[in-house]
Amino acid sequence: MSQNIFDPNNSNFLTAIATVLLVLVGLVQIFVLYSQKKQARIALTEQYRQLWHSLKKYWGNVIFIGRENGEYYQVLDDVSINNLKIEIEKHRLGTPTIWALDSIQKVCGVLGEISTRILQGHLNIADIYPIFGTQFLRQSRPLRQLLEPEYQNSYQTNETAEQHKYIRTEVQDWLVYHNGLRRRCLILIDLLWAEAVRLEDLPPYDTQSAALAKDKTGSLNRKRIFDETIRLKGIINIYQAIRLSRFLRKAEYSSWKNWRGIKKTRLTNLDEEWTKRLLRDRFK
Repeated sequence: MSQNIFDPNNSNFLTAIATVLLVLVGLVQIFVLYSQKKQARIALTEQYRQLWHSLKKYWGNVIFIGRENGEYYQVLDDVSINNLKIEIEKHRLGTPTIWALDSIQKVCGVLGEISTRILQGHLNIADIYPIFGTQFLRQSRPLRQLLEPEYQNSYQTNETAEQHKYIRTEVQDWLVYHNGLRRRCLILIDLLWAEAVRLEDLPPYDTQSAALAKDKTGSLNRKRIFDETIRLKGIINIYQAIRLSRFLRKAEYSSWKNWRGIKKTRLTNLDEEWTKRLLRDRFK
């Protein structure tokens, strides 16, 4: 006579119950670990939000240095800008500019640390993007110009412009000597830009201009983020390296190789909507 499989004395029944319990315990542990990781990311993101907010003055200094002497668009208020102009005029060539170096060290220190956290998988770009958003990206050109060692600009020839140029060069030289930090800051800008394009937060003209530029620089940017991710955690992090390098393609034009990129038809529609909205607001 066959034994009832639901008989508590049946060894197969007991094994099945034990297996089910082990699976349930495993699922609970996975859920707990996921919840803990999510809470850790939230706490870390809030920490960086507060830290970045505390660096507003230094961020403004960096943008002032990165822009051409006398450029209109700035981060700081008029009083702070005038104080910086006074500092420029007081500066003597050949002496280190403490306030400028202190500003770039603090700003790039935080940006580089956040970039490292993303490359290591401790944070997602979606976690960090709300801290910076388009407010940061609209001012990212002066920062990128400081981060790119080959960048040079200063078409003015007066004494103040020469002093401004000297301070900018001094900051660029500091970044060249801290090449790893410089790379990771550029990587963070690229990631933030790709996320902004994904969310359609940027004006169509800016998206288009960047996409055209990435026809030449896109592969270099993707290689930089791939190499840096592997450099930080080794070949075991290859999935993260591939995932992040492919994410940058969202800011490039769509093609048969890049079906997730920017579609020109969509960009044209956005541009038309943007133009209509501007005209409607202007003639209200």
